[in-house]
Amino acid sequence: MGFQLNIETADNSDDDTCWHLSSSLGMASLCSAMRTFGMLTDMPVPHWPRISEFGLTRADFTAPGQVVPGKEDRHAAVRAATDAVRAAADPDPRGIPHHKLASQLEQWLIVPAEITAALAAYDARPAAERNDAEHAYPEWSQWLRFLRRAAAGQHSIRIY
Repeated sequence: MGFQLNIETADNSDDDTCWHLSSSLGMASLCSAMRTFGMLTDMPVPHWPRISEFGLTRADFTAPGQVVPGKEDRHAAVRAATDAVRAAADPDPRGIPHHKLASQLEQWLIVPAEITAALAAYDARPAAERNDAEHAYPEWSQWLRFLRRAAAGQHSIRIY
């Protein structure tokens, strides 16, 4: 399994520079480098809403994303709660929450403040350390370009 990350732009650009693809091993390597540079945070993984909390069961689903008549409001509430968890962010982040990059759950949202904080932590490190990282981690330069592109446009990154 791998990771696909997309910079969410207002025009829904399909520009290749809006995407970063990584294997699970590659993402683990990037996370290791990010941890070294203080770019990751370890905030607790938020509670993931369960359909049972909204009075739904598997039997209520007739097809992917469709529920039996009369339960559409409950389904919409589950989706809204799930979207809120995916987009939750510390109001004063110090980096990107590790669980957003390490979880197999899809569609986490990395918000601009998290990206900016992560890049600030990286940029604060000595130039020699930053240069060494570019040689130690094969995807590092491409990853930094991707993060900087998102930060420059104040765009979020969605994980698929």
